[in-house]
Amino acid sequence: MKEHLEIDGDKRMSYYESAAKRIRNIDPNLYRGISQKSYKEVRSRGQYEADTILIAEYYRRVGVFLQHLSKGGTGIYVGMDMLIGYRIPDDAWDNFVVDFPNFTDIDILLMKMLSMHYLRWCALIDDRNSFALQFPDIYEPIITLFERGGGRISTHHHELVGGFGGFPKTIYATRGDMNPFDISEGALEKIIEEVKFAEAYLEEYRNGDLTERNCIRCGNRLLIHSHITEYGYPWYKIKCESEYCFNKNFS
Repeated sequence: MKEHLEIDGDKRMSYYESAAKRIRNIDPNLYRGISQKSYKEVRSRGQYEADTILIAEYYRRVGVFLQHLSKGGTGIYVGMDMLIGYRIPDDAWDNFVVDFPNFTDIDILLMKMLSMHYLRWCALIDDRNSFALQFPDIYEPIITLFERGGGRISTHHHELVGGFGGFPKTIYATRGDMNPFDISEGALEKIIEEVKFAEAYLEEYRNGDLTERNCIRCGNRLLIHSHITEYGYPWYKIKCESEYCFNKNFS
């Protein structure tokens, strides 16, 4: 958690106070009117790639928690507080917008619910709840997503959807078996830069410039492979010569 050690005067902020500050600082301008915009108008492909890492890491952390509880899975809307037996008060919805007026213009139900559960989890940490103390940073990836402007997510049928594609609406305990994802600012910005570089390379390639480019991750060559769909539409794979390095499809 980014701010739970921040000093406010001579008083060390509680987990809840730190969480509340983060939620209040989420910029509503990042979300105002986005329901009328296409995904491409909201964020770049590189930003969506970074979003997938944050969501994947949130799923992984929830998976680890589910394994700790001996539960097989949980829905994306279910908070960690609910998994250990707490319920949401009837007036929680109304009070949330009063306490966090920036959410008046953020009409995204899932974002609101997960923010509420995050706040409740931090309150449990302050109350020295044993489960919360063992998993204090479980919400860090998803709150970072919201702070960065990647919170335009919703559920449709069996998926969590957004400009990044889709994730299962159910988070399974097996997610906890995955290796941790690097969600540091530097790692996320590197993902964005890599995609931006590849998009520029592809644009030049389409315009007839066949000059080779090198991967900004490892320095080896990037290779472009073109394909034509059965409907006659071209798509391209940009792949680094290094195994397990950059490998993305572009249309």
